[in-house]
Amino acid sequence: MSWTNIDKNLLKGPAFYKVMQRHVISITKQELNGFPRPHPYCKSRAIINAANLNKLRSKPAVSLALYECICDRCNTRYNVNSRGSPIGLEQGACCYHWGRSFRNPETKTSSPFTCCGQNGDAKGCTVGKWHISNIGNLTNLEGYVQTIEKPSPADGDYGVYALDCEMCYTTAGSDLVCITVVSSDCRIVYETLVKPSNPVLDYNTRFSGITENDLRNVTTTLEDVQAFLLNLLSSKAILIGHDFGTDLRALKLIHDTVVDTSIVFPHARGPPFKKGLKKLALDILEKDIQKEVGGHNSTEDAIACMELMIWKVKYLLG
Repeated sequence: MSWTNIDKNLLKGPAFYKVMQRHVISITKQELNGFPRPHPYCKSRAIINAANLNKLRSKPAVSLALYECICDRCNTRYNVNSRGSPIGLEQGACCYHWGRSFRNPETKTSSPFTCCGQNGDAKGCTVGKWHISNIGNLTNLEGYVQTIEKPSPADGDYGVYALDCEMCYTTAGSDLVCITVVSSDCRIVYETLVKPSNPVLDYNTRFSGITENDLRNVTTTLEDVQAFLLNLLSSKAILIGHDFGTDLRALKLIHDTVVDTSIVFPHARGPPFKKGLKKLALDILEKDIQKEVGGHNSTEDAIACMELMIWKVKYLLG
């Protein structure tokens, strides 16, 4: 069957929901990839398998003292005060590469950094005012909400949505600053800027596309976003995202029926390696996304996730 002969009804509504169910990742795989899971005794808490998440990120387990962190960007060990703020610049500014260098396991050599073209052991090309760490997202497990089952629709279609978030760095880890939700026909269902819950250390504008000025008059909170999602989604609605555990931790949302495009389209070398959304979109959709110098576009990324799964359905049926 050629793609042009595929019944278009298979790409929408109940049929699309049904075929997408085969790509929902198991709870075991969610736990392995650091997805938040419900606490057995407290509805407002989550459990996150940080040990497995660190293995996937190739980060060794490190014993840290109270009020001590390791910078996610430059790997410097640094101290924070009781409010989570880095203590003083006397510890040295954060000197890091914002791009990537890939190590070849066979030759034991590293490729040049994508940000500056320097070799893999070169000193960082970018200086940040503060060291930053996402450890707070793995330890502050309060304030979570979980989607609930709702009455079954007559056609069995609970909905298929793709979601993408942008985050900034705060004293408590990564905080949500933007979210876009799109439907299976790639229409925007929800899109909003979000006021960070904690003091901001770095707006992460290079990747988030969000500046301090963008958020100056924003009043929407994380709790507002959670309320919208709980109203929109049944626990059986299918949510699609890329490296999706990160988004769900930022949203403090527990949801069982998820599709992660970084798992559906695995890296040839297997875990812990994952293909970036930009490369997947270019290789599979022949679509060049994330071109803007000023950061990612959550709408573009959410649509790319949905289009990747539509492509997957066509590929399996074609």
